[in-house]
Amino acid sequence: MGRRRWIAAAVLLMMTGAGAQTAAPPALDEALDAPARAHVINEFARRLTEQHVDGARAKAAADDLRKRLARGEYDDQLTARALAARVTRDVAAVAPDRHTYLEWVPYDLGDERQRPAAPSPAADNYGLKRFETLADGIGYLKITRFGPLDRGAIEAAGRFMSQAADCPALIIDVRDAGGDGQAMAALLSSYLLVDRRSYFFRDKQIHLHDQIDREGRVMAEYWTSDDVAGRRFGGDKPLYVLVNDKTSGAAEGFAYDLQQYVKRAVVVGTPTLGDARVGARQRISRQLQTSIAVTRASNVITRANWEGMGVQPDRLSTSGAALDTALQLARSTLLQPAAGKAGAAQAVP
Repeated sequence: MGRRRWIAAAVLLMMTGAGAQTAAPPALDEALDAPARAHVINEFARRLTEQHVDGARAKAAADDLRKRLARGEYDDQLTARALAARVTRDVAAVAPDRHTYLEWVPYDLGDERQRPAAPSPAADNYGLKRFETLADGIGYLKITRFGPLDRGAIEAAGRFMSQAADCPALIIDVRDAGGDGQAMAALLSSYLLVDRRSYFFRDKQIHLHDQIDREGRVMAEYWTSDDVAGRRFGGDKPLYVLVNDKTSGAAEGFAYDLQQYVKRAVVVGTPTLGDARVGARQRISRQLQTSIAVTRASNVITRANWEGMGVQPDRLSTSGAALDTALQLARSTLLQPAAGKAGAAQAVP
């Protein structure tokens, strides 16, 4: 009996030791004294005032932070995590912006070895989820995110988009899609657009939108590509883009640009999230970094964007019914006389 008890105790001890070895270490949470808190607040306020794309609102938010600091409102935020949550809430109350906040991370920003490895962009085929052929040969493309553009992404886009080349109509689904890959969105648009401004002189590249700073200076330009991998769907056949209230960032830009360029696409669904800015992150302490919106999108045609209000659909529909609605629109267009198809493709019944 004693021997069996000893063996059982040894096994239990080994299991306990193994669990202790595999347990995740507790997340770091940097302690902040009064001078450290003041440094974080004042530096964030300075960066807001100097860098934010909306100078007036940013100054108001910065002034509000300094007043709260002087009143002692941050005295109870003794750690980086607590201060980040409170400051982010206060800034959002004055200048709501999805790219402007104080961010806490559970590792030391100064130690590159602790920084989590970025997921492989190819793991989900660069956000290009699937292609299907629906009834009447109508193509359906599902995109889950717009990521960085590299050689692998360019090749994947060619394989993905070529499948739609022979379809009489195309539905592109960016419901729930996001990401900051505006260059990827521009590349995919290259398969769907042709220059329509002149019958005789057509540019091979089309200027879609820019990202501009608070002074109106162009910081980045986004154009379609002249040379693409694979085959194009073309710029004349019926095209529909599905959106919802979770469609954000580059996915919104993709839908907006196609909608505004001579009504190339019919947008179906609900208004999108309303995120047309780009943020920049800068370290401010061991575990805190600031994120500030430094540019905003400016469509070449409208000289406006979808910030706050979202991309407005041409045909309103619940998110769940958007695909069925687009299918009905596509079938209706395809049934029209051939002579009227080119113009009808852009009209919303």
